[in-house]
Amino acid sequence: MDLGIFGRKAVVCGASRGIGNAIAVRLAQEGVNLVLAARDGKALDAAAARIRADHGVAVETVATDLSVAQGRRALLAACGDPDILVHNGAWPDENPDFRNWSREDWVRALDAMLLSPVELITGVVDGMKARGFGRIVAVTSRFVKEPRLEHMLSVSPRLGLAGFMNGIGREYARHNVTANAMLTGIFATETQVAFGHELARRSGKPFEAVWKEREATNAAGRFGRPEEMAALCAFLCSAHAGFITAQNILIDGGGYPGVF
Repeated sequence: MDLGIFGRKAVVCGASRGIGNAIAVRLAQEGVNLVLAARDGKALDAAAARIRADHGVAVETVATDLSVAQGRRALLAACGDPDILVHNGAWPDENPDFRNWSREDWVRALDAMLLSPVELITGVVDGMKARGFGRIVAVTSRFVKEPRLEHMLSVSPRLGLAGFMNGIGREYARHNVTANAMLTGIFATETQVAFGHELARRSGKPFEAVWKEREATNAAGRFGRPEEMAALCAFLCSAHAGFITAQNILIDGGGYPGVF
């Protein structure tokens, strides 16, 4: 299927590795020119070079920390007029005991996972409206639909983001600008591998046993592939997805146990 976005310009955050990189590659396959953002400039430049060589699209990089206001301003200064914005941010380090969360912990979490996408969206959405095309996608978590107390330091800001994007998606839909979130389950990324090793260390179990236990937590019985997430994102960014907006779309291999 031709997604109808050849020659468009996309900002992809967290694009140096993992899901963000897979999304950038998938959009490049559709002929989308890219502005990639991440903190690790060396990894980001390497990812950009691979994409240019493989797909022949224009790729710019902005090495910046989007969890702070200066980093967001730097990205908007580098590309304030994208047709597509994909926000993909990391989880904070979490102590699972909510009693130990300080005000500073909450402020950092809100800055990284609520204010970061909100400020980027606010900076680009009116330009999308003026041009008559815009696609905004946020990568969040299945726990938005199934909150767990030990994860609420990251999930609470994402619940706020879900409300903000719902409002943006409804307000701008008539201008062919959509806003949707992808709620991820477990995907086989470097972050998940590192987390699996940490769980193995805590439990004293072999890494392979921990990995298999985690695979068994969804109906598919496996980790998702970043390319599967990227395919969903590419469709949400396509010319065909103008009637899909203000949605939180699960992609978790059937891990969420509810109907709605």
